Amino acid sequence: MSASTTQIPGYITGTWAVDAIHSDVAYSLKHLGLAKTRGNFTSFTGEIVTAENILDSAVSIEIDASSVASGFGPRDEHIKSGDFFDVANHPTITFKSTGIRENNGDYLIDGELTWREKTVPVALDAEFNGIGPNPANENVDTIGVSAVATINRRDFGIGTEGNGFLSEKVKIVIEVQAARQS
Repeated sequence: MSASTTQIPGYITGTWAVDAIHSDVAYSLKHLGLAKTRGNFTSFTGEIVTAENILDSAVSIEIDASSVASGFGPRDEHIKSGDFFDVANHPTITFKSTGIRENNGDYLIDGELTWREKTVPVALDAEFNGIGPNPANENVDTIGVSAVATINRRDFGIGTEGNGFLSEKVKIVIEVQAARQS
């Protein structure tokens, strides 16, 4: 059974540009198996295309890997180094959806995450938060989506040498607000 746009109040089709000021791409992983360390990326762009049937919609995002921000400058520089992100050789991280499916009232956004020249299938557990006018932006229609995924950093060759103090699993949390383009 496919989702009907009439099931989603205010749902409209269109192309939406991610508003990076009101969005967040964050991560967390365990350090020493004891406590989580967190950070986010401060520079990214993205687009959502909503189709008549939400399951036919598409999502893409491009992240500037050098914009990683953990709250501690020396750690950020280490993360950007060849030990981890190697931003000098791999400046961007991209996600492109390949399909959307229903998941207990929410959605799974299937796609491909490309990082450090490796492409891995990833499913984002997504929640459609709604659509409405943004009075601060000339009442432009705005969409909100939350998504979560867990990836294995080693699938992308990140921290494979002597970094056993970090968990392999990395939780990615995405909060997106996007404005409809005219």
